[in-house]
Amino acid sequence: MIPPKMGLLAVSAAIVCLAGCTDSKDETNEAKSRTEKPAMNVETAIAELSKHPIELSLYENASSYTQKMFDDLYGDLLKKKFPNVSIKLFSPNKDSGGQGLNQLILSGVKLDLIKVSGASFYTFLEDNGLQDDVSDLIVKYNYDLNKFHPSVLSYMRSFGTGKEIYGIPNAVAATAMFYNKDIFDRFGVPYPKDGMTWDETYELARKVTHLDGGVQYLGFQENISFLTITNQLSQSFLDPKTNKPTINQDNWKTFINNFARFHQIDGNQLLPSYNNAMWKEGRVAMAVGSSGGSWNFTYDAPFKWDMVELPYFKDAPRKGSGLQVPFHAISKTSEKRDLAFLISAYIASEPFQKEVAKLGYVPPIKIDNLSSLLGTSVPQLAGKNIKAAVPLETAAPPFPTNGYQSLIAGYVNTAYSEVATGKKDVNTALRDAEELADKKLKEAAFAGK
Repeated sequence: MIPPKMGLLAVSAAIVCLAGCTDSKDETNEAKSRTEKPAMNVETAIAELSKHPIELSLYENASSYTQKMFDDLYGDLLKKKFPNVSIKLFSPNKDSGGQGLNQLILSGVKLDLIKVSGASFYTFLEDNGLQDDVSDLIVKYNYDLNKFHPSVLSYMRSFGTGKEIYGIPNAVAATAMFYNKDIFDRFGVPYPKDGMTWDETYELARKVTHLDGGVQYLGFQENISFLTITNQLSQSFLDPKTNKPTINQDNWKTFINNFARFHQIDGNQLLPSYNNAMWKEGRVAMAVGSSGGSWNFTYDAPFKWDMVELPYFKDAPRKGSGLQVPFHAISKTSEKRDLAFLISAYIASEPFQKEVAKLGYVPPIKIDNLSSLLGTSVPQLAGKNIKAAVPLETAAPPFPTNGYQSLIAGYVNTAYSEVATGKKDVNTALRDAEELADKKLKEAAFAGK
């Protein structure tokens, strides 16, 4: 089976060895709770709640996302297991209602599940009063959270006070570097390899940036917005004690200088988006971004390609990017709360995730010998270095997660663009960005947002 072009759901081609930690007290309490009664079988519980046909509603914010895409990855597997359960997708896509979340709320639609990740938790759930802590359902069904990687649980607890769980993870987004073998062959340069530093990557980029036959070949491009929010240096965006932005920091200076230097190579200008130049025109030698975000384009690439691990900073050997964890949040408006929770739990189950892994998507749960399953149902992935999307160690998330994270990250991205294009030096760009972000935060606080 060849997977469809999955849009935002494709982010799960990402990560296995997720290092991290969870609150030991919480783990102890959860373990104690589970020993007091046997775990209720999720499949049995779903069957009990779906003796008659029943429909759940799910909101996905990707405008390119369709019901067919959902069914190909999740819906068909669910229908096969639970024929009485159907899931209706709502999204901005015209084939799935063509309405955004606010429009659906105003029209009175009572959603059961809302897919969120990172800052969208605040814009979709908290701002609309739709967040719903499912800790009571975790206890009710004695649901074992230890199946998830510790870093995933830490991420999930970063919302709220650190104790709440607002949904069940269905994927993990991480980062890898894709490369065009044809360009390296053209200029007689060795291919990238796993375990490279950014310095080594920079030297490779210099060697494959050429104007040749009237075509400008670009050595390196990146999705800076994704790299910022999942930065390998674990640099936060906000000081929780002072509520001040943390932009004018040494880590951000290191981060910006690292990537900006690539675009100071003559001929390797920064592109607003590299997808066309990389995947359609075949002019980009190396590109870094969300592994899943690039996944869509690889199937039709008109050149030989492969992938390697995200290069690392020399002071943090083999440390990959931080996490973004998409999860199915239970909406406060759901009238089928238990079933919505259980279906989300089943999607995160080992049998279900093994099937998803065969399509090249890596689960947020622990699965033995996962690398032997990855992509085995996809002919185009045969022989590819898929394990490159599996960092040996993930960077700690830039906690605290908060509703202003995306806003502040935007100012970091602007500072980066100014430095990469030569408009400002890094010190001026960071200082200006922090001043603007601080002003915006004060305005938001004054407005009560």
